[in-house]
Amino acid sequence: MRQIVETSRIISDRYLLQRKIKQGQICTVYQGTDQRLQRSVAIKVVPATYVPVYKAAIRLTAQFSHPNIIGLYDTVSEGDTLYLIEEYVAGDDFATLLTMQLSPYEVADLGSQLCQALLYAYLHPLRRASHGDLTPASVIRDRRGVVHVNNFALPSDISYFTTWSALGGPADDASVVADRALPWGQYSDGRQADDTRAVGLLLYQLLASRPSGTLAVEPPPDGRLRFTRNTPPQLCELVARAVARQHPQHINTAEVLYTELRTLADALEPAPPVELVSSYAQEPVRQFRPPSATGKLVTPLPTRENAPVGLAAYQDNPNLAGIQPVAPAAPTVADGSLKLATVRQAAIYPQPGEPTITRRLSPGALILLCLLIFALFFIVGYFGGHLLFPQ
Repeated sequence: MRQIVETSRIISDRYLLQRKIKQGQICTVYQGTDQRLQRSVAIKVVPATYVPVYKAAIRLTAQFSHPNIIGLYDTVSEGDTLYLIEEYVAGDDFATLLTMQLSPYEVADLGSQLCQALLYAYLHPLRRASHGDLTPASVIRDRRGVVHVNNFALPSDISYFTTWSALGGPADDASVVADRALPWGQYSDGRQADDTRAVGLLLYQLLASRPSGTLAVEPPPDGRLRFTRNTPPQLCELVARAVARQHPQHINTAEVLYTELRTLADALEPAPPVELVSSYAQEPVRQFRPPSATGKLVTPLPTRENAPVGLAAYQDNPNLAGIQPVAPAAPTVADGSLKLATVRQAAIYPQPGEPTITRRLSPGALILLCLLIFALFFIVGYFGGHLLFPQ
């Protein structure tokens, strides 16, 4: 029975329920706010019938702390209902990822992150745990491309794995889920093989040929894998090895699958975009100067101060490969006249960016100059007065 809680309700005088995120097969998940720490949280409402199962999973995974695993913050019991306060991840669920047509690199990278979460749970120093229910409902990718896995150690969705059991392997009941006699979440080699195949099934759904806008992928009736066009053959083969139990090189451990997915993702990773910045835009604007006359009709090309000169200028430029440099023509009379005019113009009108020479007199020299001017005017006045007014 699904438990539905009214929004705007405050749980344990701390957690405010704001909006419903999704309705799962068992639990209803809400986005809320931790009013004490002022942060967003996900609040999972567990019905009374499944409370013992979820408490067992919590005891097994409460110590988990990994970037690819959704963290558990708190648990609150009110009456027969259990509330799980978990890390809130803003991102795309698996159905949204199906509509995005991810690139081969993104698919391989997503698979390697899923394997990292599994390997952490398998090798945890306190309690080794398997996932057991790695279905599309357990996966979300945030805005930075980090994959987060939820629902560790919960009962397997038997209907989901039964539907996909015929893909690449026998459809007998024993091959759907391994080691059913063990408690849910307890680690075993058989359950690791199931989790590894579950990763392959998720990757196949992301790579399967399907109509645009599909929110869910169904297994092909004939059990044959069909990938979208332009999927690298190496990735197709790797997914087939993880899914098909009868494949001669079947992968049944998360470690092997992670190693091969990571290697393939590194090979498929696109090069970072290179920002092309024109060097001419960074140079100061120069006043136009007429080119030297050579007696030939040529189109002047813009030059840079640091541009290479000679044959290296052509060898280093791929756009000018195979072009030989032209030898300068002999100087003519017009060259000399034009150079002289250019020099005069530069002397009268300094070019932008060229240093301007400014001469300044020292204070002592300025005083001496004033005294000399005063003496000169005094002498001129003295002798001029005697000439005009003789005694």
